[in-house]
Amino acid sequence: MITAVIIDDEQKNVSMLVSLLQQYCPQVTLLGTANSAAAGKKLIESLSPQLVFLDVEMPYGNGFDLLQSMPGIDAEVIFITAFDQYALTAFRYAALDYLLKPVNIEELEGAIGRAEQKIKEKNTIRNYELLLRNLEEKDTIKQTIALTDRGQQHLVALGDIMYVIADGSYTHIHTVNKVIVTTRNLKDFENIFPTAIFCRIHHGHIINKHHIAKIQKGKGGHVIMKDGKVLDIAFRRKEDFLKMVLR
Repeated sequence: MITAVIIDDEQKNVSMLVSLLQQYCPQVTLLGTANSAAAGKKLIESLSPQLVFLDVEMPYGNGFDLLQSMPGIDAEVIFITAFDQYALTAFRYAALDYLLKPVNIEELEGAIGRAEQKIKEKNTIRNYELLLRNLEEKDTIKQTIALTDRGQQHLVALGDIMYVIADGSYTHIHTVNKVIVTTRNLKDFENIFPTAIFCRIHHGHIINKHHIAKIQKGKGGHVIMKDGKVLDIAFRRKEDFLKMVLR
């Protein structure tokens, strides 16, 4: 069982989420609700839940204000938001879950399943700190992404990622310092990496243009990365790749 609280200023949203949890998520025991960041902080401090459903946009202090006021929070958080794409990408970089309003049942079940696993891993506090830093940092190249390799979490600056290669059910992230192997698929990285910097030049790999040493011409051609790695460019992706490099 997972103990949980809901922090949301709109009662209709609270009622809907309570109903969904009762119908579809019997492993979640709801301990209480709060309608503001201040009340939510008191609720968390008094009940010590394992999971917090946190509305991002609330008057008189939003969800991020609550996190900043509780630097040692020891609970998994599922954010509930109607935020723009920039903020959603920040959640993904920090490996944190969010639910878009109105809440989708399958997404709710998936987020709770991932929360159960994260509660066991205890990487929570570091991920919240990463989220807040990335929201403040407007230069995408300086933002950081959380990557898990065999249960160990690595925080990597986007600018340090040279290229990403798919390998069956795994993805190899080659950084300037090390190689990280993750179970996240290549499409996931393609969706969240900034397109001004990263380009999928082949069905099996994505490159960071700042780490290209040389471009070899041909029907598709290939790139030579600064570490000497040679990567093919798919013919159908060549035009988009050259546009990105020349920006």
